[in-house]
Amino acid sequence: MTLLKLEFYKCRRRNIVLICAAILAVQFIWMTAYFSRQDAEDLKWGWMLLLYNLSTVDAIILPLSVATLASRNCELEHKGSTWKLLETMATPGQLYTAKLVWGALVLAVLLIIRSVLFLGVGIAQGFQGAIPWGRLGLFTLLSWAVSMMVYALQQGLSLRFANQAAALVCGIAGSFLGILSMLFPPALVRCVPWGYYGLLSLVFMDWNKATRVTRFYWRGLPATDVALLLLWMAVFLIAGRALFVKKEV
Repeated sequence: MTLLKLEFYKCRRRNIVLICAAILAVQFIWMTAYFSRQDAEDLKWGWMLLLYNLSTVDAIILPLSVATLASRNCELEHKGSTWKLLETMATPGQLYTAKLVWGALVLAVLLIIRSVLFLGVGIAQGFQGAIPWGRLGLFTLLSWAVSMMVYALQQGLSLRFANQAAALVCGIAGSFLGILSMLFPPALVRCVPWGYYGLLSLVFMDWNKATRVTRFYWRGLPATDVALLLLWMAVFLIAGRALFVKKEV
């Protein structure tokens, strides 16, 4: 707990709140601009349309956003050359865990606020039907889980390399692959960590070529894909922790 408090204390001037506000602002502007171009026929899908497009926006924005948060949290020790000093007070494994928990809490707060924000957007737009509280909650949980998987990867890179360009380039590549993977067959998407934002979407779209009518529908959550997500997360956590623990400071 002391190490976690120290992480928040160290990050108080790292513009973390500003970064999170920028993430929310970009998503809000993107989605409100999208809904402003839809007609009444499109908006009848309401909540499904919201969650479907949020999955796409997440695949584009969150990989780089997560990389930025991880980098901002880890680069301070590199700049100040304080790893050796810190490791006189705590083990490398404890330091790794404290930073990971910090990231988990920041992402949880960010995504909860995001869900409340878009709940307000849906109500303001007058979406038809009852609010799908369960689906909104599950969507938030899945976004957090995928983001934590990506965060585990990015934290490992940010801790391993003093030059944060390596981690940020990975984040940029992740944003590109995240949206590109939506064009891949599911079997290939499962091999792309950033593709899980779209792979675990709760809403699918069906476009009828003959009638040119688009239909959205809820879908169940594949247990296999959830298991693969957890496997990816475990791999990144174990590998990142092992590399950091063995790193000479």
